[in-house]
Amino acid sequence: MSINSITNDELRRWHSTQPQPISKGLDLSIPSEAHARQIAAASGIQDNQVAITLNALVKYIPTEIVTLYVAASSTTQSLQTAMPFIDARLLYWGFTALTPLLLVLMYASKRASDGLPVLPKAREMPWWKMSAATVAFMVWALAVPGNPYVVGNGAPIIASFGAIIISTLLSLLEPIFERPFPAAPPQPDPVPEIPPVTTPQQPAPQPPPTKPPLTPPGGLR
Repeated sequence: MSINSITNDELRRWHSTQPQPISKGLDLSIPSEAHARQIAAASGIQDNQVAITLNALVKYIPTEIVTLYVAASSTTQSLQTAMPFIDARLLYWGFTALTPLLLVLMYASKRASDGLPVLPKAREMPWWKMSAATVAFMVWALAVPGNPYVVGNGAPIIASFGAIIISTLLSLLEPIFERPFPAAPPQPDPVPEIPPVTTPQQPAPQPPPTKPPLTPPGGLR
């Protein structure tokens, strides 16, 4: 599986822990399986049963790094002409260090594309995937001709068989070492603000006007 697929799986795992809004009296604070399937379909990473079985064998193999390592190993002599300090051992450990770094960079790029913080909290970093991909590369690289440690005619075949075993063990160890993300608190639907209803005030009643006393004409007394 490529690093792109590994980071897709990690991003899907993070999204599956995010609650849906609570609306119409339904408690959807716990993400449902249907919700996770919708996210997977939207991301284009829906898996069927055959793909799941095959992924168990190659899930953590960083194919991008392995491809680059094979290309670099085949041109070691040409590289040594320009840079004499480069040898098979430096290439092996250099690409080993590049594996977790490239995984984190690709994961951060996808988080930024989704509008999330570039890097998650330390406890939410994909530590297990970084470690598993690095171990998988170290084992699979030993099956590449020109590696610095496993040499001989039958050595690559033995290394390939060991790499398949290691990949299977990594898939079995995943539920033990990859803890689920803490569930986020439910996010209720925003309630629109209703302006207060004001009743028009009635004017205070005014007393009737008083008439002046009438005086008889001519000043009669």
